Amino acid sequence: MTKIQEGFLLKPYRVHIVLFLIYIIFGFVWTSPSEIADGMMVIFTSPSVLVTDFIYIAGLGATLVNVGAMGIIAVIVFSATRHKPVGLDFGVLGLVTGFAFFGKNPLNMLPIMFGAWLFSRFMRRPFEENIVPALLGNALAPAVSQLAHVYDIPTGLGIMLGAIVGVFIGFTISPLAAWFRRAHEGLNLYNVGFTAGIFAIALMALYGNLGISFTPRALWSNGNNIHLMVFLSVISVYYIVIGLLANTGRKNSLKMLKDLLLMKSEGMDFDYFKIHREKIYIAMGILGVACLGFMALMRAEYTGLAIGAILSIIGFGAFGKSLLHAIPIVVGALLADLANYIGFGTEINSNGNMVAILFATCLTPISKIYGWKWGILAGFLHLSLATNISMFHGGMNLYNNGLAGGIVAMLLLPIMRAFAERKNKKKEAAR
Repeated sequence: MTKIQEGFLLKPYRVHIVLFLIYIIFGFVWTSPSEIADGMMVIFTSPSVLVTDFIYIAGLGATLVNVGAMGIIAVIVFSATRHKPVGLDFGVLGLVTGFAFFGKNPLNMLPIMFGAWLFSRFMRRPFEENIVPALLGNALAPAVSQLAHVYDIPTGLGIMLGAIVGVFIGFTISPLAAWFRRAHEGLNLYNVGFTAGIFAIALMALYGNLGISFTPRALWSNGNNIHLMVFLSVISVYYIVIGLLANTGRKNSLKMLKDLLLMKSEGMDFDYFKIHREKIYIAMGILGVACLGFMALMRAEYTGLAIGAILSIIGFGAFGKSLLHAIPIVVGALLADLANYIGFGTEINSNGNMVAILFATCLTPISKIYGWKWGILAGFLHLSLATNISMFHGGMNLYNNGLAGGIVAMLLLPIMRAFAERKNKKKEAAR
């Protein structure tokens, strides 16, 4: 193995630090430092509820710097706790950076992270065991930011209350996520989004009782297609090149590609990094290219939310998402999109629907475990739920699609099991 492979490729966090620095470089190439500074201030002081596209309110350059900074912070936390890299970590990095396009920033993540650290101390466990839910718990970052913007609460008091709420979220998110996962048994890859959604609905009811309202927003960026296509293309090529450099068995390259596309694994083991190691970067890059093709086919707008969804897809290419098994989910979501168009005349490539279709891939385990027919049904239900459920949490849960995916998986799981048991009994009878 070459020196490059030993010193670089076998350290996934280092690979991602380089990538996140590229994000920041893109930001400064496309925007002046003064505009970035102004934009970052806008991001830090924004309520951040859905939908608040940071590109719309702060500009592309500042948003990319925020995204890169969030990624670097996440990698530092992973490294500082000596967390051994697993496939889920790649998905976490995809979600952390993806949602930094619309809701997350270094300030509103700190109270939640601190709360998660306190929980680890309370349970007398290493923070390393709690790091994944701690980072993903920032799905509720708007709950920290929004209280500073309630008109009848002084700003200073609102900031303090927001921080307290953030600490409480961080303290409770880990045990809640472990409990709520039982409802869908891992069929929803965005489990913390499901957990955060239920949490946000309860918190929304509490705020409502106190006369505090959270109103969803609709701030979508536009006109950045070329820049963001270049950005996404660079990310995809970066992953593919790194993966190819890691492939020492070039004679078996076709078999390797087939394995990466099929992502065979036993049962509910979705850690593809454990199976394929650094070669998994190729599959992640291919998912990025597929998303580029999908966006071009649909003639969709590259909003901050769309790019965030694509980054999460790429990240979870190392844990649970494969191109082959994602296709039925996307087909189902597209059918629901078409039904909306036929029934109500909504745009088939509207911003909201495109984001929901991309995020619907959180249900890829359904088509992998139970088959493509169930995958199509899951995708159909997901889009229907995801585009209508934010009213219940007021935009407080950034992982709105995680909540929708959790509900879909929870509803379908007992039905799919019943059909699977019936099928198995038929097979046994035939023998």
